[in-house]
Amino acid sequence: MFEKEGLKLQTLIVVAHPNIADSPTQQFLKASLPDADVIWHDLSSEGQFDRQRELHLLAQADRIIFQFPFYWYSAPFILKKWQDEVFGGEQGQYQFLAGKQLALVVSLGQSLARYQSGGSEHYAMSELLRPYQAFADKLGWHYRAPLLISHFAYSTEVEKQALLIRYQQFLTMDDPTNFAAQGDWLVAQLEKMATAHPTQAANVSLVSEQLTTQLEQYRDLIWQVSQIKQGEKD
Repeated sequence: MFEKEGLKLQTLIVVAHPNIADSPTQQFLKASLPDADVIWHDLSSEGQFDRQRELHLLAQADRIIFQFPFYWYSAPFILKKWQDEVFGGEQGQYQFLAGKQLALVVSLGQSLARYQSGGSEHYAMSELLRPYQAFADKLGWHYRAPLLISHFAYSTEVEKQALLIRYQQFLTMDDPTNFAAQGDWLVAQLEKMATAHPTQAANVSLVSEQLTTQLEQYRDLIWQVSQIKQGEKD
């Protein structure tokens, strides 16, 4: 199933889940999609993959997201099936796809603390997800750090709202870990909110102005620190 088909894409979300309709995590993420050029591509709705159609869809996207639950240290089988059917043959035939971003959105039913040194799973998530980084390297894609979602079923409403923001930033920003860029994103969202809700525009604009001032102060501080470090080197 292709949603918002026909738009010029920026982000393609390749969703691999055996039963999306019964997944609270996937339903929440689907409802949280930003109002931007994003396509939600549910692999489970496809029978036999149309290779040319899939490649055309990939070619339009700047940013490709593999989104899946973590089952037995990997993604559900349908993602591997999609990879095998779409990317069969010589590597050279996919050069037209080079330069894209690949990132993962992975949901886990266990605590992330288990996936670290000394944890019960013995391996970090960065190690267990390494095959996807190798896949990206093979295609000439830029691999980004994943968004890991742990214990969604036990999340509070505040935690869910925080996840909504993180997810939207992850889908639409080149570097969602950059603090200043996160602030710019929030300012942009506040400006949209002020336009959409004129009766609240004054209050929203005030918050936006305060945040903008704080971002300017933050950037100025970063510049000052860089100058101090440069002086120490000189």
